Amino acid sequence: MVETLQARIQAAARGYRVATVRYLMRPPLSLRPKYVAFLLDLAHQSEHMQTVLSRASERVADEQLANLLKHHHREERARSQLVLSDLRRLGVAEGLPERTATSGDAALRAYGSNLSHERPKAMLGMLLVFLGVAAEISPIIVRLLSVGSVPREAMRWLLLRESSDGQAMRDLLSQVAELVRDPVEQNSVIEAAEVTGELLALGAGARSAA
Repeated sequence: MVETLQARIQAAARGYRVATVRYLMRPPLSLRPKYVAFLLDLAHQSEHMQTVLSRASERVADEQLANLLKHHHREERARSQLVLSDLRRLGVAEGLPERTATSGDAALRAYGSNLSHERPKAMLGMLLVFLGVAAEISPIIVRLLSVGSVPREAMRWLLLRESSDGQAMRDLLSQVAELVRDPVEQNSVIEAAEVTGELLALGAGARSAA
């Protein structure tokens, strides 16, 4: 299972990286409004992720898995504060402006809601992809934004993900391999990782600037 999940995470990271770089480089070339839109989408996505992780942790019978999901719910909540801090440094006032969700983002939220209700253990596949994708794309986005004169003080979320998410993903992968032994549940985790990667790339490719 570990090798298959690693392949799904790598594929998701490639797809999201390509879509995000294309988004940042398409006209107009001013990166600041595009980065604001990127962070706003992340903030809304993080709110939803916190909701579904909390729900999944309540619905999982296995105490170790429940505690694992609760831990990552707390981590996600802490990281969301960095997104909000970065937005404030870019001039976005308190409170999140509404954003029209792309079809990919809307589908991802619906998929996460369904997983957390029906197959809460499979949320681990979604979580693995979120961590792996963030670790992969953050260095590239930081370099692009630095060229585009976006201050590093407004990149705290990206810099944290760059420094910590690779190891967090590897740690979670080991925990999933240890705790999810049933073949049916393993397939559910793998499927969730694959679908999440596809929907993330679809949403990133259709993102509009703020």
